[in-house]
Amino acid sequence: MSRITILGASGTVGRALAAHLRAAGEDVFAPQRGDDAIWREDLGRVIYCIGVTADFRTRPLETIEAHVTVLRRVLAEARFERLVYLSSTRVYGAADAADTPAREDHALMVDPHSGSDLYNLSKLMGESLCLHGSRGRACVARLSNVVGGADEDSENFLPSLMRDAKSGQIHLRSALESAKDYIHIDDAVSVLTALAKGPTRGIYNVASGMRTAHSEWIEAITAATGARVSVEPNAPLILFPPIDITRIRTEFGAAPRGAVESIFPDFRRAPSRTQKSA
Repeated sequence: MSRITILGASGTVGRALAAHLRAAGEDVFAPQRGDDAIWREDLGRVIYCIGVTADFRTRPLETIEAHVTVLRRVLAEARFERLVYLSSTRVYGAADAADTPAREDHALMVDPHSGSDLYNLSKLMGESLCLHGSRGRACVARLSNVVGGADEDSENFLPSLMRDAKSGQIHLRSALESAKDYIHIDDAVSVLTALAKGPTRGIYNVASGMRTAHSEWIEAITAATGARVSVEPNAPLILFPPIDITRIRTEFGAAPRGAVESIFPDFRRAPSRTQKSA
C-alpha cells in the first residue's frame, strides 16, 4: 500500500484528509512544518495543502512561500510518486459571472496591480509548476470554498457569519445577491482522495457546481438562530461564475451536495433562487 503524505495537515482541509485516510486504513504521513523528514523519506502520493487563505493580503511574502517556493523544492528534491496541488476556484474571479460555467481549460485574467490578485497569481504559478515542472507526476485541484470543517475561528465567510449570529446581529458588507460556489468538506475530501490515488493529469475543479447566494446562507442561519441582519449601504455585488464539475462527475462519479443543505439539512431552496448546476 502506497503511503499518502499530507503537506499542510494542520489546516482545515489537511486535517480532514488525514483523519479520513487514517480511518480508511491508509498509511498516512502528516509531517509538521519544518520536519526535515520530507526531504529524506519516500512520500508516496502527496496532497499539497500548504497555503495562506483569508489573510493573504497582509502576508504576501508568506503567501508566495506557501504556494510556490516550498512547492518548487518539493518538486525538485522530494521523493514522491504523485502529487495533488490544492489551488482554488478563486482564480476564476475575473471571469464573466454570467451563467456560463467556468471550465478548467478557460484562459484566465489576473491584474498584478490588484492586491487581491496576488493570491490568484501565486496559485496559478503553483499550478504551472505542477503541470510543467513535475515530469508528469502532478495534477491540480481547484478547490471551491469549503464549508463544514473545524474552522470556527477562521475569517472565512461562513464561520464569520456563524460567529456574528451567536452575538445576535449579522452585518453584511456585500450585497445579499452576491454568490459563489461552496463545497462541503466531506465531498471535497472524497474527490481529493480519488485524485491522490488515481493516474490523474491536468486540472480538476473540485466544487459543488452550484452558486449559493448570501441570502440563502442568511435565511438558513437566521431561521436557526433568530439573529438580526443588516447590510452595508451601497454594498457591492460580488458574483463568481458557476463552476463546471464535469471532470469530477465523469471520472469519479462525484455528486456533491448543495452547500447550505449540507450544513442546515432542513433548509429548502426557493425555486426562484435555485442555481443552475454545472
